[in-house]
Amino acid sequence: MKELLRRIQLITPFALEFPVEPTQFVGRLQPHVAPPNLNPFGRLGRLFSPTVAPYSGVVRADYVQLKPRPGGNQLFFPAFNGTVLPTPAGTRLEGELNGASGTFLFPALFYLAFVLFAFVSLLTRSENTTLADVLIALSMLVFQGLIAVGIPYVIARRRLQRAAFELERDLFYFIQKPTTEVR
Repeated sequence: MKELLRRIQLITPFALEFPVEPTQFVGRLQPHVAPPNLNPFGRLGRLFSPTVAPYSGVVRADYVQLKPRPGGNQLFFPAFNGTVLPTPAGTRLEGELNGASGTFLFPALFYLAFVLFAFVSLLTRSENTTLADVLIALSMLVFQGLIAVGIPYVIARRRLQRAAFELERDLFYFIQKPTTEVR
């Protein structure tokens, strides 16, 4: 499944280099990352949360997992999973941005099951099914697929590209900025 998501570019590689040591990188990034949200109330519980960090996730000496915290009504939140590698010039952060969330995958899989069922039932409903019936049904299914799967795919791809830009910008800002407590 992950290979398919890589082919359709909903999982993309992401790498950055920073001119600081790995321990300094982790120390400067940690105040800007809230712990993963374990709140049973979801986003509603964020209203009462004391943290104002722009990302949630885990930051360790060798591993980073980041996800933007929702600021509005957005469906797709790409997550970043990566490793912190020491280099002679400083620190290299390598990993993947994963833009495939359940809000994209569920409609796509549901639509695939619907298409298979509709196409099989069309072909087996009677012996006098004509080529015109099949072509009309196929064109309707393709049009519905463009709406049901195509639009969420385009939204997910754009959000992934925007998240890559914002993550790169924020990480460079967090590393250049002196350490202050954000939480």
